[in-house]
Amino acid sequence: MRTDWIRTLNDSDGPFATVVLDATHDTADATEQYRLRWRELRERLADDGADESALTVLDEAVTAADAPDGTAGRVLVADAARVLLDRHTEFPPERGTAAWGAVPDLLGVLGAVGEDVATVVVAVDRTGGRVRGVDGTVSEVSTDSGGPVHKASTAGPGEGTADARVEETWKRNAQAVAEQVEKSVRAGNAGLLVVVGDAESRSRLRDELPPASAGIMAEIENTGGTVPEQVDDTVRAAADEVRETRRGEALSSFATASGRGDGLAVTGLGEVTGATRAHAVETLLVDPAAVPGTELVAGSDPAAVGEKADELVGDTPTLSGPAANVLVRAAAATGAAVVLVHPGDDVTLTDGVGAVLRFPVGPAS
Repeated sequence: MRTDWIRTLNDSDGPFATVVLDATHDTADATEQYRLRWRELRERLADDGADESALTVLDEAVTAADAPDGTAGRVLVADAARVLLDRHTEFPPERGTAAWGAVPDLLGVLGAVGEDVATVVVAVDRTGGRVRGVDGTVSEVSTDSGGPVHKASTAGPGEGTADARVEETWKRNAQAVAEQVEKSVRAGNAGLLVVVGDAESRSRLRDELPPASAGIMAEIENTGGTVPEQVDDTVRAAADEVRETRRGEALSSFATASGRGDGLAVTGLGEVTGATRAHAVETLLVDPAAVPGTELVAGSDPAAVGEKADELVGDTPTLSGPAANVLVRAAAATGAAVVLVHPGDDVTLTDGVGAVLRFPVGPAS
């Protein structure tokens, strides 16, 4: 899971209020229920010593936002001056959470929001296609060649030549769609390309795409000209598969590196904090169910973390917080990815944390 979208939270000195609440709006009294849920979480924050200014900031954010349609969740992080993060999620939390502290509840944020899979969606047929980019912009694509797109239903003199012209028109249209698709994939750094259309049109498009874009392509059978906006349920399912594949690859990388003994995988709070201080962590693994409530200290450099202040060589502790949140904060600051370990995953982590490293540190180096 990329962490660049939470990195800006490090620009605030805090303290922070982190809220994850049910924002479902599917009943007549949904607005009132939403405000009651927020009131309960607000009271929790106040009991934990939250700054009244931060609570006021959140009051305004909660009441001012447009209500989503149907089931949804909402994740908010604020300091005393402003809302720093505000995201709606597809699914509401099983229970709302609220935390006040020197570090945001980043583990809760990542668990609620999940990984964003930048997706391009294209509906393609013999005449061209419609391409929806990562930013939601939809482009109509056609060669406007005026060439025939239908083959003759019966054979006759000259029909072979006519059919060849039709095939050429199909090819030009597929090339035009492929060109727009590739632009959209590159512009949005897409990790998923969902293609809707009949089998022949999808196959022609795949043949015209560069290998990198063809490699992230998921296909949906459709012969009725469905536009991209009408396949969002399938797009979500395809994105879920991509997320799980990425997570599985990260767990596999950790297992492989752990078995080599070359120092490119570590586990346990001591080992992971040491690698974090060296800016060596490429992927941080956290098991929310196993990570201890131990607090870590951190210095002015978010990656300067440790179990004790004297571990922060050349830096002075400026805050302390739950180990998982301090480590995720450091991962975001150093461009590392974060993977949440689920029950049943075939991976063993000491203290509920582990890391795949960019380079070995300590005795293994």
